Amino acid sequence: MDSYRTLEEWGPGSFGDFCLVEDLKENTKYVIKKVECLDEREANLAAKEATALLRLQHPNICAYKEFFITWDNKISSLFFCLVTDFYPYGDVAALVSRNRQRVQNTEEKLIQILLGQTIDALVYIHKHNLTHRNLKPSNIFLKDETLFLIGDLLLETLAADEMRMKKRLDDGWWLWTAPEALRLTYSEKSDVWSLGCILLELMTCSVYTGEMVVSILNEIRVTPRCLEKVVPALQSMADYSSDLCQLLPLMLQMDPEKRCTVNELVEVACVKQCLALAASPLSALKNPLLPGTIHQLAEAPIDQILEFMQRHSDSEDAQIAAIRQLSAYARHPDGWQHIEEILPLVVQAMQLHCSSSDVLLDGCKFLQDLVTNALEHGSASDCFASRDLVLTLVAAARSFADNRSLLPLICQVLILLSTNEAATEILGQTGFLEDVVKVMGGSLQSREMCVCCCRLLWSIGAAEGSSQRVWLELAVPRMVTLLSGYMEDAAVVEVALGALWITCLKGCVAEKETERVSQVLLETLQTHPTRPALVKNGLLALASIIRTSELALYRILLPGTGKSVISLVKEIYQLHSDDPEIVENICLLFHDMAQYAGDIRAELLSQHVESLLREINVKYESTEEIVSLAQSTLSSLEI
Repeated sequence: MDSYRTLEEWGPGSFGDFCLVEDLKENTKYVIKKVECLDEREANLAAKEATALLRLQHPNICAYKEFFITWDNKISSLFFCLVTDFYPYGDVAALVSRNRQRVQNTEEKLIQILLGQTIDALVYIHKHNLTHRNLKPSNIFLKDETLFLIGDLLLETLAADEMRMKKRLDDGWWLWTAPEALRLTYSEKSDVWSLGCILLELMTCSVYTGEMVVSILNEIRVTPRCLEKVVPALQSMADYSSDLCQLLPLMLQMDPEKRCTVNELVEVACVKQCLALAASPLSALKNPLLPGTIHQLAEAPIDQILEFMQRHSDSEDAQIAAIRQLSAYARHPDGWQHIEEILPLVVQAMQLHCSSSDVLLDGCKFLQDLVTNALEHGSASDCFASRDLVLTLVAAARSFADNRSLLPLICQVLILLSTNEAATEILGQTGFLEDVVKVMGGSLQSREMCVCCCRLLWSIGAAEGSSQRVWLELAVPRMVTLLSGYMEDAAVVEVALGALWITCLKGCVAEKETERVSQVLLETLQTHPTRPALVKNGLLALASIIRTSELALYRILLPGTGKSVISLVKEIYQLHSDDPEIVENICLLFHDMAQYAGDIRAELLSQHVESLLREINVKYESTEEIVSLAQSTLSSLEI
């Protein structure tokens, strides 16, 4: 626990205590589950089992960071601790509670997405010979409005203890627990029962009170036929589809032998629809194409290609061939005019075949050509702000974070899309800034990925109301390292300075980083004084950081080695005196420096900054912004 600072104690859960913590090195929030162990042997067994949890990599499973064993001196007890990601958007229990209080239906499409994502995750877990054992509404977390993650998997070592089981029964855990699991007999089908109970809760928010649902969940253990009354009520009173309602009897069979497995559920037509909405590859049928089918695309017009994609949506080969055929239209001067027809089907193909790197690669190449073409023709289509499009790309980036061919391409498409303000807002809501910072940390040797990450940091970070401040803060030391490593590469430095400027502007440079940041900013301007865009970004970043840190200002005034900021800026002015943007940024920098009295103003005067400002005042007398900054600075210097 020495690596973490406790922010909140959340009290005991069914199988341990929970607390919200902050990693002292990363400044990132996590949740720690602490389970008191009977002895060292039990703790070691739990640790051995937990190794499998750390290997789980799935977009709908809560990520496990680490585990450790610790001794609590206060109560003389041994604790096994699991550290997981923190999801501040709540859980399904809160969603159910909110809808029940409002006597409001849970939207059927949202239930389908949740069901599809959860079943996909359970298939993955069971494939790895694991069982959840603890599936309930409060253990399904929301990463955003339509992205659900299951967490708090229960280790077999801890689940087999009768004392803990008694406590769980007292806590009401039994409501979602399969009948056989109450006898400490778990199987994959136990998870299906629990998911069935969650589905029942989600569907009854406008029909039954919480007490009535508890009674139903209790009754189905004794009289399973009670569902014969519930299912018609959900159809007639809550207006849920018959197909969705009929899943309940399949999942809530008292006898495990008669209950569906998750793999059997995947074959149910209604579940396939849920999986498709969840963009799960499990929804795709594996029907082979007849010989010669793809040849139908030769010389076909757009409408026939799109009809082909719909008719063969389950075939990876068909989708790849169709997308490649459409690529010619994407590059055609008039191709961008077909965005609204083409884009939804390409996105659908990428969703249905989200585990296929080939489909995603061709899809992203097509999107890159299409969006580039549209932007070149001045079109900012509303299609760019499609939530499905952005979420599909983000999901692909997360699933293929180690694919060095696909990931840069996905990032390049997202950079293009971020020229649309609404698309950038959606991208920010997905929490993708966290992914960008993590990718940057592991890709400093890749020039292409460094450039992509910096551009995305600029786009997402610049968006008004970005809530990912902690990740902007964590990005700062990585950008400093990047700049130091690529100092001679002007193109990389230029892009990185743009991203670093955003972090400085938003006050995301930690006090301990100010000296390093100011030093590297000064070095970039000394190394590349002739590159206009780079100089603009560097001056803006310097102005932003000294605005909030006097230490940073002293560091660039007295750098130890090399030129001071005043000498350097004077040289930059001589090189770019005809560039009004650079001159305005120079005035802004001097203006912010002059806000500090005493030694700082004396240094500005000793270096004759007032003479430069007078020269600028005359040269740009018709440019209001520059004159205003210059005169305000002169006034501060009392000249």
